[in-house]
Amino acid sequence: MTNYLITPEDLVGRAMSVKGFRDVYLNEGIGPDVLRTTANVIAAEWANDWSEDEGFGSSDATYMVKEYIQDVLIYGGVSHKFQVDFTPYLEVVEYSEAAHHAAVERMESGI
Repeated sequence: MTNYLITPEDLVGRAMSVKGFRDVYLNEGIGPDVLRTTANVIAAEWANDWSEDEGFGSSDATYMVKEYIQDVLIYGGVSHKFQVDFTPYLEVVEYSEAAHHAAVERMESGI
């Protein structure tokens, strides 16, 4: 049995509380199997990769939820229409090519 940092069920629940995610899930035809499978994979990956002597706090959980939502958008086939923003809280918004390129430039320049 895996010792999850956040269980797959709790991961889905936390994602549903992120502004915009529930609407995208309900209105864009993302199947419940995408939610479940992606939650199982993300929860297991994080549990396997996280050192036991390392603390897991709320900011870590936020990044885990962000990764989960990004993957749901990809596997649900809507990542070309929606993205996850983190300014200063998680939110699912319409995809913006300009915002994406600006974020990549910030990451590459180390800002």
